[in-house]
Amino acid sequence: MYLCKKGILITFLFVICTQLIKAEPDPNFHIYLLFGQSNMAGGGAGNNDGEGNNGVGDYCDTTSRVKVMAFTDCSSSSYPCPNMQINRTHNQWYTAFPPYHNCHEGIGPADGFGHTLLDSIREDITIGFIPCALSGEKIEVFQKGVNYPIDSWTQPTVDNGQKLSSGGYEWMVKRAKIAQESGVIKGILLHQGEANSGQQDWPNKVKGIIDDLKQDLDLWDSIPFIVGELRYDGCCPSHNPIINKLPDMIPNCAVASAEGLERRLSRTDGQYDQYHFSTQGFKDFGFRFAEEFLKLSDQEWIPRIGTVAAKWQPSGALTVQQVIQRNEMVNIFSLDGKKVLSIQSKNINSAKNMLQSGKVYLLKWNTTGRCNTMVGF
Repeated sequence: MYLCKKGILITFLFVICTQLIKAEPDPNFHIYLLFGQSNMAGGGAGNNDGEGNNGVGDYCDTTSRVKVMAFTDCSSSSYPCPNMQINRTHNQWYTAFPPYHNCHEGIGPADGFGHTLLDSIREDITIGFIPCALSGEKIEVFQKGVNYPIDSWTQPTVDNGQKLSSGGYEWMVKRAKIAQESGVIKGILLHQGEANSGQQDWPNKVKGIIDDLKQDLDLWDSIPFIVGELRYDGCCPSHNPIINKLPDMIPNCAVASAEGLERRLSRTDGQYDQYHFSTQGFKDFGFRFAEEFLKLSDQEWIPRIGTVAAKWQPSGALTVQQVIQRNEMVNIFSLDGKKVLSIQSKNINSAKNMLQSGKVYLLKWNTTGRCNTMVGF
């Protein structure tokens, strides 16, 4: 009897230890929560996009270092990546390629965001996305306890093959908690507002959602939160001043500008639509989301290779002209802290051709030994 009880105890302890080991999240799996409406979900390169899959090919390349938690059950070919087959089950992790949200959608800001961060983070870090954007829906869908109805065209699959008809906040939190079993949430990205355009109480509702997420997911109060502007040449540019109130209301919050981003051409009538960005617009927008994230981030949020500090100054990046005017020797580093080249700043224009277009680089002055700013070429 004693041996039997001892065997049962050992088995029990083994099961408990196994569960604890399996539940331990990987600190090098950095996860980003996405929510909002269609421009976060992937309004570009979708079924109504006149561009088709033009310009998306480089985003169809996959890497095991970028994962996506399946938004819904899906078995179909990818519209933006026609040679890629989507076979996903909701709440499971997969190697990422567009779309991240509904099967019929295309690339969104997260695609460009992830591509940019790969240039900055250590090689042992993996990126994961929790897509929770619901196309066409108001911000009230994501408010805790409101149970605002979700339109049928954007409803994701939930348990037992059912579709989510309300309770967007609770659904988002459940997905985020599942993700936290595997990794650590390092940031929150939002693009929403067309459905609430001009509403002065919108920032208070967003703040309430972020406050609730921090509490319910046990997140740091200083977790970076990036929100994107709406199109300046579309339906709702008057909402952008309202969006820009958020950094004064939420700690460690920044706004990604939408000014000058390319708009989407409609396939149905050949006209530019009023809401969505083009494929190129989404690529650029994702880069801007990443820029703003990097401005807020330090080693706690985005560990880099080497010892080069990558903190932006409050005034932002220097312009090329300001760099030239310093007339000093400049060391230029890639985002991962590796030196690219050293040049006299007065000759920096000639160095631009040596650097990859569209990237952001760190600058360090030899005279001070400080790495105190970034500049984009």
